[in-house]
Amino acid sequence: MKLTEYFVEAAAERKANVLSVVSVKNGKWNEKTIIPAAPCQNCYSVTKSFTATAVGLCADKGLLSLDESLTDFFEKEMPFNYDRKFNRVTVKSLLTHTAGFEKGFLFGDDRVLAGNNWLEYTLSKQLAFEPGEKFVYNNAGYYLLSCIVHRVTGKTAERFLREELFAPLGITNYAWSSSPEGETEGGTGLYLSSADMAKLGLLYLGGGVYGGRRVLSEKWVKEATLTHFKPDDMPWGYGYSFWTYPGTDDFRCDGAHQQIILVLPGKNTVVSFHSYTDFFDYYGIVNNAPEDAE
Repeated sequence: MKLTEYFVEAAAERKANVLSVVSVKNGKWNEKTIIPAAPCQNCYSVTKSFTATAVGLCADKGLLSLDESLTDFFEKEMPFNYDRKFNRVTVKSLLTHTAGFEKGFLFGDDRVLAGNNWLEYTLSKQLAFEPGEKFVYNNAGYYLLSCIVHRVTGKTAERFLREELFAPLGITNYAWSSSPEGETEGGTGLYLSSADMAKLGLLYLGGGVYGGRRVLSEKWVKEATLTHFKPDDMPWGYGYSFWTYPGTDDFRCDGAHQQIILVLPGKNTVVSFHSYTDFFDYYGIVNNAPEDAE
């Protein structure tokens, strides 16, 4: 049995509304469309893993350090009376959602409050927590990361990844939303196929190598998929945009309505899918699939 077929049957039993699924186990690629739809779907927060990968590529090139202060990149944009705790917000703080924001924002309707300058709106916030102290999931930190990529490369995050990531992975059919300032939305807004999402999973499964070509350093891959913060109210840990399963090497990219890239290194397996459904135990399905399901 194909792993995709097993997954679709198990998901249907759980009444999960899955559009399409891709599995790659031991190099064997299988795709299945369950509900016909446009090939490129909103990945929602899976987008964050692509933005984090842009940061990793910049770090590999020596263009930035994860310990650098946020204010080093936005010295001219910082408001006159900005919260001085921003001086202690680092690139790593943004990657791990520990910048110190009181709550998440730039998710949807609140973008109206941000007006035409999301950067100014974000940098004008008061920080409720000391940077590095508390996990508060948000889109704002990843928007800042997108802007940082633009600062250090001279290219928007979308253009930078088009050249440095999408081209070597063979990703050509996609769309990515921008802010009113013309910056790539770092936290959401990327539209991809399930197959192209799987390619990012394969890159990380391969330690930064895809199709025999090194695209990303092994050092970044290892660091990004470690548990750097464990939210108190969740069973998972968090790396640099990747949700981790403590006690295992497994990790995932996770978007709203269950847009998922699941990577199980011990099983040499990647499963990606788009869906519009409530949470269902996709990890259990893949992890407990028969060994001969490929």
